[in-house]
Amino acid sequence: MLSAEADRFRSAGISPQPVRKDALGTIARTLALAVALAGVPYTAPAFAQSTPQIGQVSRDSVWVPTPERMIRRMLQLADVTARDLVIDLGSGDGRIPIYAARHFGARAVGVELEENLIRVSEAAAQAQGVSHLARFIRQDLFEADLSRATVIALYISPGVMTRLKPRLLALRPGTRVVSHHFTLEDWAPDEVIRTEGRSGYLWVVPADVRGSWSVDVPGNALRIHIEQVHQALTTQGERSGKPVNVIGASLRGTEIRFTSFDTDGAARHFRGMLQEGRMAGESEGYDIPALRWHAARDRPM
Repeated sequence: MLSAEADRFRSAGISPQPVRKDALGTIARTLALAVALAGVPYTAPAFAQSTPQIGQVSRDSVWVPTPERMIRRMLQLADVTARDLVIDLGSGDGRIPIYAARHFGARAVGVELEENLIRVSEAAAQAQGVSHLARFIRQDLFEADLSRATVIALYISPGVMTRLKPRLLALRPGTRVVSHHFTLEDWAPDEVIRTEGRSGYLWVVPADVRGSWSVDVPGNALRIHIEQVHQALTTQGERSGKPVNVIGASLRGTEIRFTSFDTDGAARHFRGMLQEGRMAGESEGYDIPALRWHAARDRPM
């Protein structure tokens, strides 16, 4: 589902494709069969009256579906596997959760406010044999529990993205967020893709690495100070009270990389992971020994 700023779609050149009649027929037959098996009379006109229409208005949104090729690219961008739980906020007719379940083996949850779209989603998941993996919840997306998600999928307007951003940044570090078309303002994406004239974006929720760290690497211990805005890092270093350059710092989820210099001036490249408030990993450089390193934060944030 998208927010009511539908004119943004038109200005972006997005032309929604009509729902295939044969697909709706399949869904209707699936619902009829399910109801018949339950021993409840099925009334076709009642379903027809609640058949979703592209552009239908919700509380503060309209429904415009994401094309299948973009769905595939977004899920690939997020490296979705069968180990993931994908939550699609504003899931519309359920195509993203169903695709994640069917083609990637992932567990998936669609959060959608409109009852007719929930019914269509559940029937489609049943018809495609993934109802054991893909389920749908009728709920306001701002009230959804995101704590167990490893991937969040979005196709919602800038206004809703802005309101969601604090919740997304507060998710477990390493959680992947993918979006069709719309961005998260000053939170720059980690990766961008283009397909069929459309853009897809990936953000990896960054760990909090702000502060001063004592880096223990045999014979070349140093201290680094890190300032952070989302995943963007600014670093300063010192050794024995003297400045030492720390350059090229990057953060992706809980993975950190930076380069500093040994006492003899040789460049040493550090890569490591943040876990339970400490960093640890490997360091190496040209014609110098590879060494393990670890770091503790002097002043936890």
